[in-house]
Amino acid sequence: MPNQYTLIDTAEALSSLVSKLYELDHTRPALFVDLEGYDLCRHGRIALITIYASPLEMTYLVDVTILGETSFTTEGDNLPGKTLKTLLEDKAVPKVLFDCRNDSDALYNLYKIDMGGVIDLQLMELATRKRRQKARVSGLARTIKDYGGLSPEALAEWEEVKQYGKKIFDTENPADAGLAFEERPLDEKLVQYSIQDATLLPVLYDTFDKSIQPLWRKKVEEETFWRLQLARQTVYYGQYFLVATAPLARRSSL
Repeated sequence: MPNQYTLIDTAEALSSLVSKLYELDHTRPALFVDLEGYDLCRHGRIALITIYASPLEMTYLVDVTILGETSFTTEGDNLPGKTLKTLLEDKAVPKVLFDCRNDSDALYNLYKIDMGGVIDLQLMELATRKRRQKARVSGLARTIKDYGGLSPEALAEWEEVKQYGKKIFDTENPADAGLAFEERPLDEKLVQYSIQDATLLPVLYDTFDKSIQPLWRKKVEEETFWRLQLARQTVYYGQYFLVATAPLARRSSL
């Protein structure tokens, strides 16, 4: 069954969204975020920002290709100075992502957005894993299969959409990978690919949040800070082996 969503592709709609998101109760994570684009890092372009607001049970798709810089500078209704940029940077507003590295690198280097309040689910999975000595972190697809709680039927639907999305990156010319995210109007199947994972992040968060020990939660926070700092380095190896290497294989943080 297709996920419901609201496309944000006008300044008016974005202004209303910023206000809605700021009005939510943020004492526990309410925003689950994912980005899509062409070569998603400092060397590419952001096309879409998916935000699943769990209290509203609604997914918002911010069209950065259409809105450009105004995606991050448009102020909320009756909220002067409050924008999507300030929301993403606000340390008091938790944002849950799965592997924040490429997303934060793109946001920082393309739009000068210094993300704060980030909770990295990839690290939470690693920290709660019984066999922590594995040399590689798990990808989102495997994590959803292992912990997403999907029925066989729902999992089959999820995998069908996932396979469609993979074709975007498996192009004859590697330079074209991800360009489909910038085509307008948006393909509905592409929209479902962009939003379906974000709607499952709350399930993953609840699963790991219940089982993580205080010491490991602190280590996840420290490693998340390190990941965010990668955006400030002069060279970023986002597409290479280091992305899949678990922190324990590099140093003793996790």
